[in-house]
Amino acid sequence: MPGQCQPCTVGVDCADNCGGVQTWRDLRPLSFQPLAHGEYLGPVRLPATTDYRVRVGDQLRFIYILSREVLADSFPLQVGDELQINSLTDDENIRLGDLTQGRGVVIQPDGNLYLRMIGPVRAAGLTIEQLRKNLEEAYSQEVKNPAIDVIPIRTNTLLEEIRSAVVARVGLTGQSFLDRVHADGTVRLPKLGPVCVQGLTLNEIKREVNLRYRQIVSGLEVEPILDQEAQHFVFVYGQVTQPGRYELLGPTSVTQAIAMAQGITVGGNNREIVIFRRAEDWRLIATRLDLRGAHLGKVPTPADEIWVRDGDLIIVPPNPIQRLDNLVQQVFTNGLYSIFPFAQVGSGFEIGAGQGF
Repeated sequence: MPGQCQPCTVGVDCADNCGGVQTWRDLRPLSFQPLAHGEYLGPVRLPATTDYRVRVGDQLRFIYILSREVLADSFPLQVGDELQINSLTDDENIRLGDLTQGRGVVIQPDGNLYLRMIGPVRAAGLTIEQLRKNLEEAYSQEVKNPAIDVIPIRTNTLLEEIRSAVVARVGLTGQSFLDRVHADGTVRLPKLGPVCVQGLTLNEIKREVNLRYRQIVSGLEVEPILDQEAQHFVFVYGQVTQPGRYELLGPTSVTQAIAMAQGITVGGNNREIVIFRRAEDWRLIATRLDLRGAHLGKVPTPADEIWVRDGDLIIVPPNPIQRLDNLVQQVFTNGLYSIFPFAQVGSGFEIGAGQGF
């Protein structure tokens, strides 16, 4: 429990004037440190964004989990599936694969089964019952009343191929796959290829990826996780101590960004700070801020103390006195006076004085 000797602090709250301009005359009693010695932690604030939308440079981890869901009564066979095929009436002549040994006849890459007596038979994309009827019809031309039976030995083989395509095992029933959002806004997943994720939330990505996988394989669930955000930068230029590029690690205001550049130098104009920003369609927008009152401590809730955005360029221009000083230095100190000595300029450019001219 905080100590009982809390000071009666007064302050200014921007909510008192609907965000309008306030002065120090608007002071009122304000609970300025309700957390007492816990203020260094800060209060529980609202999240910076309610729905994070993925952008280029973000690193996503996709967790592949065997869903163990009950499949439909009939499911399509795939290339690579293994089956046992035998006849209940002529088991000696028609028997392919052995369930006890775990080996069966394999559906080939062209989607066919190649069987004795009848040759190639289409299997991929058919259910077991559909394949059984086709086999029975084909064998009936060779054997009277063949009574074909089809037993699956190894099915859903594409699921195993997808699991083997990812690189890091997570637990006993899952694997993960890392990919970074590329410049075209896509990630590339095993058996799916490029999937556009830029601007989507994690829930939207999960729905899109799982819908695509469900079209080609069953029993798989994918959970996307934001593994690492792309870096966010702000650029500070002009009359600051250390111009350069600075990383944004959280919500940052204009003054905080300038503080990262070690503050404004003598001669900097904090009444005309310019911010250049790229909008959603990459068009250039700009604004000009007056933070002099805030920096001098005269304005308690400055309206121009706005949040900076990733990629913003903050320019602190020189003030009029500094611009005049620069002009004098360029024109006179480094210009005329560097060509003609000061004494000669002061005596009317008497270049030939004393030489009889």
